[in-house]
Amino acid sequence: MDDLAALIKRLMDDKGWTLSTLARRSGIPTSTLHSWKSGDRATGSRGPSPVLLRKFAEGAGLTVAEVFEAAGRSIPAPMDDDAERRFLHLYRTLDAEDRRILETTMQAMSERKKSRS
Repeated sequence: MDDLAALIKRLMDDKGWTLSTLARRSGIPTSTLHSWKSGDRATGSRGPSPVLLRKFAEGAGLTVAEVFEAAGRSIPAPMDDDAERRFLHLYRTLDAEDRRILETTMQAMSERKKSRS
């Protein structure tokens, strides 16, 4: 299994892409990809955000699971567009306090999952 830095290097070698090409395809700043490629903030709890990892996977033509695994992150359960819309609709019906509670709860769940792996 590649770590994220090795995955980026392998991808660039296999496809003949520059870091700029990868940045353009994924919509992630070149400086961010450079830091991942050099191993800075590429893994662990302070590594790339799930949003950026998803963008990277899409732009690179890789699976989300492959990228999350390389970044040392838990692989998220799939969520189809309908489920995401339902979740977002429910979230939007909450007042500010309930949104804060939900976000705090979700953060705690995410941290608990990280500590188990």
